[in-house]
Amino acid sequence: MVVYTMTRKQILKIAGIAAVAVAVIIVIIFAVTGSVTASADSAKKPICSVERGDNSIALTFDCAWGDAEMTGKLLETLDKTGARATFFVTGEFCDSYPDAVRKMSSAGHSVQSLSDKNLHIKGMNVNDLIADTNEAAQKIKALTGKAPAFYRAPYGDYDDKSLSTLEGMNYKVIQWSVNSNDLDDKDAASLCNRVIKETASGSVILFHNDSESAAEALTHIVTKLKQKGFEPVKIEDLVLSSDYIIDENGVQKRQPAVSAALPVVYCDDDPALDSAFEKMRLNLTLQQIYDLSSVGRVGLIDDIKGFLTEEELYAVREATYEKLKECYLVLVYAAETYGAGGAYTDPAYDNVPQIIPPAESSEPDENEPADTETPQYDENNIKG
Repeated sequence: MVVYTMTRKQILKIAGIAAVAVAVIIVIIFAVTGSVTASADSAKKPICSVERGDNSIALTFDCAWGDAEMTGKLLETLDKTGARATFFVTGEFCDSYPDAVRKMSSAGHSVQSLSDKNLHIKGMNVNDLIADTNEAAQKIKALTGKAPAFYRAPYGDYDDKSLSTLEGMNYKVIQWSVNSNDLDDKDAASLCNRVIKETASGSVILFHNDSESAAEALTHIVTKLKQKGFEPVKIEDLVLSSDYIIDENGVQKRQPAVSAALPVVYCDDDPALDSAFEKMRLNLTLQQIYDLSSVGRVGLIDDIKGFLTEEELYAVREATYEKLKECYLVLVYAAETYGAGGAYTDPAYDNVPQIIPPAESSEPDENEPADTETPQYDENNIKG
């Protein structure tokens, strides 16, 4: 794989830098700000489901309350149906029902973290979140022999800061795509029908260990799902371990491979920011890349929103003015040197002047052709 970088000296020498820089910052920031449609509290997403083609699914149970007897009934049903499940337990549940947690693990199920004290982690102090998470992990490992690698936010309540903290602790944060609604729906038949109807390949299904309707419906649910070709597996056997992205809907997908014949736009230590600008090179024509430095054509911003992930959009939005300017100039250089996505055929794009990066030497080259005129940008037309 070819990796293209630029020295600061090269960047500062590129023709038209002042005119291009101001415009590109405004346009890209405008695009990203308008793209992040998630709540202001969270642009990041946990894993809600997984893009798979083998009909694997995950039955997950949140265990914060309840008792050992109800949990025992669930384990018996899972054993009879031959299904594997994942139990997200709190540290307090481990304290109250240690034997039940041991049975979950010894029966071949996955035991993961639901925090220690079942607190809302949205807006939680980072140090408090770390301490709470570590406390739960110690209790789970003491009972099962395995430290948890997956985390579910209590009440499904999270924000960017909490997700970033947990990811920094090497946890994969798991939400769900199918809510059994078993705490509110006391009718086992309707609960069963809802789960079966909504389940698809890669679904993560939410139950609670203290729900009588879930315990009553579980045998029928597992039987029907297996008849439809679905296979309940542990969460670690469902999710992708590496080379993945999480889209705006929380779907974990394999990261599209970048062709070895194409260079990677490398301009920062943040992989999401590098990936965003490389995707622009791979998906936009050369002229569209030039258009990023001005208002551009109608629809260009929407095109960019369509192929960048929420993580990449967030990285662009959070980047500094100087960093965006630097990344854009690397993008232009890489696109002109190695090619951009597609081929433009609009006659208006013929004879497009190119920004040619200079040689490393600061001495004039007698054989160097005269300076190519750079595009002119009307600052009055810039929108932000």
